Amino acid sequence: MSNQSEASMRILMLDDDPEDAYLVKTAIKRIPLPLSFEYFQTSEAFSQYLQQAVLENVRGEVIVLLLDLNMPCKDGLDWLEELRSDSRYESLVIVVFSTSNMEEERARSLALGANDHLGKPDSVQELAHRLTDLYHHWIGQCR
Repeated sequence: MSNQSEASMRILMLDDDPEDAYLVKTAIKRIPLPLSFEYFQTSEAFSQYLQQAVLENVRGEVIVLLLDLNMPCKDGLDWLEELRSDSRYESLVIVVFSTSNMEEERARSLALGANDHLGKPDSVQELAHRLTDLYHHWIGQCR
């Protein structure tokens, strides 16, 4: 059960596959924690959001970006480099969320500034568990 003193987490997701977004949204509904979710299917939509949004940890809110690597036009590694080179996004937690668990891809993502690299799970239950762990890890770090 969530109480009002708990810090909240805003999860942003940039992924060209709406089925993956549906999986995340479904998993979040099963987690009794203060989580919100915003999905962007295209780089253009995410760029527009970044121009309008304030991505700062305000009043205990942690903002996490679930970033897919394999996208058309501008891939996740390009996004990772861009976001990490801009001081406005230094507090943004970036988690590469990929179908690949290749060690080389993980190492490159982390070297470019990702905070973590998660393989996309096969079930909603497993994803809910991973998102719960993510919440507790990052909320604990920010307290």
